[in-house]
Amino acid sequence: MADEYRPLATLFHMDASTAARTHLEELTHARLTADSTFRTGITTKLGELFIGMPRELTRQLNDVLARESSIAVLWNGIPRIMKHSYIVHAISEEILSTNDIEGVRSTRKEVQHAVETAQHEAEHPEPNSSRDPYRTVRFEEFARLYLGLTDEQTQLPQTLDDLRTIYDDVVGDEIADDDRPDGELFRNGDVEIIGAGERVVHTGAHTEARINELLTQMLALMRSEQIPALLAAPAAHFLFEYTHPFYDGNGRMGRYLLALNLRPTLTLPSVLSLSRTIADNRQHYYKAFSSAENPLNHGELTFFVQTLLDCVAQAQTELIERLTQQLNRLGRIHAHCGDLGREHQLSNHAHQTLFALIQKAAFDSPGGMTLDDAAQHLQLSKQSTRKTVEELERAGLITFTKRRPLTFAYTGELPE
Repeated sequence: MADEYRPLATLFHMDASTAARTHLEELTHARLTADSTFRTGITTKLGELFIGMPRELTRQLNDVLARESSIAVLWNGIPRIMKHSYIVHAISEEILSTNDIEGVRSTRKEVQHAVETAQHEAEHPEPNSSRDPYRTVRFEEFARLYLGLTDEQTQLPQTLDDLRTIYDDVVGDEIADDDRPDGELFRNGDVEIIGAGERVVHTGAHTEARINELLTQMLALMRSEQIPALLAAPAAHFLFEYTHPFYDGNGRMGRYLLALNLRPTLTLPSVLSLSRTIADNRQHYYKAFSSAENPLNHGELTFFVQTLLDCVAQAQTELIERLTQQLNRLGRIHAHCGDLGREHQLSNHAHQTLFALIQKAAFDSPGGMTLDDAAQHLQLSKQSTRKTVEELERAGLITFTKRRPLTFAYTGELPE
């Protein structure tokens, strides 16, 4: 199509005239100064970073917001226990995926253990005196950051010190001593990113002072009220990775900051699907960075933003399908639980507990419930809850998996 919106570099290479360079400068100026363009005011060696608004990008934004409405309806229809299981699983997958992109070795079992540990400590904080300062669980701090996304009050970083604190939580002990920051907050030396054929594909900011300057501008961009978050968050993500403030761990931290920045705009399950979707499209993702850094594109981030929105769209589409399947299965579980309740003439409290146990068994929480969990779920005393548990035991519907703390699980068949 003659009017198709293309990268500036592509148009330059298509221009066979002797005035190609002049045409490129004129078109760059026209795009940068157009009324519909979002200018960041952030100047790099590429030029001022800006986002044009072609029709395709407008359509993408509209589609993302429309899908979010569908996801919100589905998510609100999911019971608390299912949400809990989904969140633990989704955070585990996010950490696994972002580690995989960076070549950090981790297993599903150890990451899930980190998430469950962080969640348990958030729900049951121990007195300082009883905590073992030497007890560490790999990826626990990273998991705690992602769990923080479940709290709508979680704040964006405000200062450079906040960014360094996040970095320390993200990387933990997963980087070599030689790769630890050697400046006041960030790296002090130069860094080169080597691509295929031993070619340098990126150098990052050259001094800590310049890193400080760019990251301060990034923090302002993340909080911008002039640029919509669905545009500003990908642009800030580009700027963080472009700055490359650390010797190692930039990718993992950058993708966490992207999720954090999008949290007020997107639903929690969408935000908790981004790293996995980026991992599935990593070549497309890396290509978007290299294209945005092409000097001929003069700082235009339009196509980089579109790539990130493509990842959001894929995550949303898969999420809608997955949540719909889970809600359909929940309906079958509800009917099955009703059948068991009538067959065994269960009390209302026993029926509620059984429904919770079957959900746990069906949605990736095979460990069952503790007596304390059941009491909290039913809003009863432990003594009254124990009677309910005994009723389910007499009916042969549960088995005890642990005595301390008393833990029990559903033993019957699960509807598919």
